[in-house]
Order: sequence, then C-alpha cells, then structure tokens
Amino acid sequence: MNRTIQHYSDKAQHYFALYNSVDAEKVHNDWNTFLDNTKPGMALDVGAGSGRDANWLAQKGWQVIAVEPADGLRELAQHRAHNNVNWCKASLPTLEATSITNKQFDLILLSAVWMHLPAEVRPLALARLATLLSPSGKMYISLRFGPNDEARPMHPVSYEELEALASENRLVARNLSPVPTQDTLSRKEVAWVTAELIREEAE
Repeated sequence: MNRTIQHYSDKAQHYFALYNSVDAEKVHNDWNTFLDNTKPGMALDVGAGSGRDANWLAQKGWQVIAVEPADGLRELAQHRAHNNVNWCKASLPTLEATSITNKQFDLILLSAVWMHLPAEVRPLALARLATLLSPSGKMYISLRFGPNDEARPMHPVSYEELEALASENRLVARNLSPVPTQDTLSRKEVAWVTAELIREEAE
C-alpha cells in the first residue's frame, strides 16, 4: 500500500486533473438517488483523492470528513475544499485519525479504493468501516474490474467476497450493478460494480 500511496502523491497533479475531469453525479449514478431522499448528515469519504466527491456531497449539505493518505494529492484537494469538508491523513485498514475517533457516519464512500487493498487486510478494513457506520447509515463501495497497474498495484476483487465480509460484520450487501457499468474515464478494459452496505437491523 505504501508504494501505491507514494505513487498518488508523486503524480498528484495528474490524478487531481484526471479525477476532476468527470462529474461526481455521473460517476455515482448507481446510488445518487439516495442523496435525493436522505437528509444530509455526516459523511466519510475514504481515499478522497482530488476531493471531487467530498465537495459534491458538501454542496448537497453533508458535513464531510475526507480521508486521503497521499500527501501531494490531499494538499492539492485542500486548496479547493468546500467549507463543509474537513481533510485528514489516514489509510485503511485501520483509519487512525483523531477526526474520525468515536464518530459514526450516515454515509461512507469508498470510490476506487477497494482494489488497492490486498485480500488479507480486507477483513480488518471492513470491520473498521462497520464500526464507523451509523445504525441507519449506508456505505457505498465501488469494485474495479480490469487490468492491474504496476505503478499502483491493484488486487482482484469480487462482489461475493465483499458480500461475505459484510455478513461477518452484521452488514447486508446489495449489488447495485448486476451488469458492470462502463468506466467514466472511457477506459474500455475497465468496468465497475457498486455495492451498498447497510446494517442488518436497518433492513
């Protein structure tokens, strides 16, 4: 993971421009109706990158904590941050940051993050995320299907693996993309599946 984080930091300007070149509403089309039907509360954007999604949520009235471990990328994003976005440095699987401690979130977003976690740390990562989800909160995790990138290693993912990990943490997963969606950056070899996770008692 350290290699991946360093890559994003070193190439911060590139990724900042790349991610901001697409609209958050389009990227999250699978679940953005949730925002239209939910009173804004506390949101956690894990691996917030350029701040595109954090700013989008903030504009909709959410109070957002944006977590980004890559220093260069986080520093660029902070310069254009919405007033309702609080940035911090932390990384999965433990997400150790004082601004997160003892908080629960009504919305947790992991966009283009899960594939960077090796399989062996995913159980710890999801267990940690489960502790941060409010009783009626929703978590959205995007799963990337496509070739590896040697500069920022990506590991195989599956909805079935995520569903099993969710169950172990008393969460219920729902596949919002039974047919994988096309990549918004027009990479023909890349497709995405979005999973929604909620607490069992929230069903």
